[in-house]
Amino acid sequence: MDLLNAITLTKPVGLWDSIIFGLEGAVKNYALALIIVTILIKLVMVPLDFVNRYASKKSARKQAELKPELDKINAKYANDKNLLNQKTMELYKSHNYNVTGTCLGMLTYLIVTMVVFWTLFGALNNISAYKIGDQYLQVRKEYFASYNVDVDTLDENTTALAELEKITSSLTEEEKVNMQTEANRKAKEKYLDINNSFLWIENIWLADTTINPIMEYDDFIKKSSLTEKQISQDEYNLIMNPIKEDARKNNGYFILAILAAGFNYLSFGLNEWISRARNKKKGIDPKMAGNNTNKILSIIMPIIMGIFTLFYNSAFGLYIVAGALITLITSPLVTLFVDMLEYDAITKERKRTTAIYDRKRK
Repeated sequence: MDLLNAITLTKPVGLWDSIIFGLEGAVKNYALALIIVTILIKLVMVPLDFVNRYASKKSARKQAELKPELDKINAKYANDKNLLNQKTMELYKSHNYNVTGTCLGMLTYLIVTMVVFWTLFGALNNISAYKIGDQYLQVRKEYFASYNVDVDTLDENTTALAELEKITSSLTEEEKVNMQTEANRKAKEKYLDINNSFLWIENIWLADTTINPIMEYDDFIKKSSLTEKQISQDEYNLIMNPIKEDARKNNGYFILAILAAGFNYLSFGLNEWISRARNKKKGIDPKMAGNNTNKILSIIMPIIMGIFTLFYNSAFGLYIVAGALITLITSPLVTLFVDMLEYDAITKERKRTTAIYDRKRK
């Protein structure tokens, strides 16, 4: 039973919330606003991605260069761990190789990435709960307005359903049917007017699957910022069931999950293919060039992203897919640039080694 009818929702006011709501006001579409935010985030992260990958590749190259000497040290001081560490650090220092600097760069990139992901994830949860609740309240207000009931002016001791029953108690059955038909029509029109759909997805607050785009009551209470004390199951079903009967039976077609997994897999694979092709063309030993693509990660991450998109709402799925697409476009460019710098570094190292060898021969 409704205990409170003058329901107000607090609009999220965090950093990400404000940015997304601001863009939504400009483009008039929440999904487009989220895609734009994703693009901007990914573009800002490109320089950090470059620095991280270049540092990783440089570290791999240095490790490959020093491996013969490291093997000698390990064999010579295998029984003395302190001396082994000391000699290893001396070797690194003599070759200007800083292990800590490389790890710090990778850690910085990881921290920034995780902070952005989880803060945005939290903001999207807040926005989603607010939007679902606000959408229902607008439909609810339109429905009861057909009976000349203003739900915002009812006191806490009077429920909307009770007021509705009082109004219809003196009507004939035909008049009740006509009024209910009109209320259902206006509620449906309002729902269609404010419904957050995008391309093939009927309701972006639900997953892109065969689930019905109109939530069941329990799911609605769980996902929205409203409570059972504010919205009763009888009221929700009265308003939403007629809309559900006329709505499309499936919310989506699993497209987002397929795109999320596919784009992530292609991103990993394309980077590896580009590096191998360039190394082969320029005659670079793969051990010298290093390989920053983890083969296991290239399989696991696409699966995780696909599952995440499959079981979470489509709004977040759009963020995953848009981000993966931008990465697919920018990552090969970063890879090409990193490989180009690495090739120059390897070439200079070869020339330096050759010069030293020639001087020794003379």
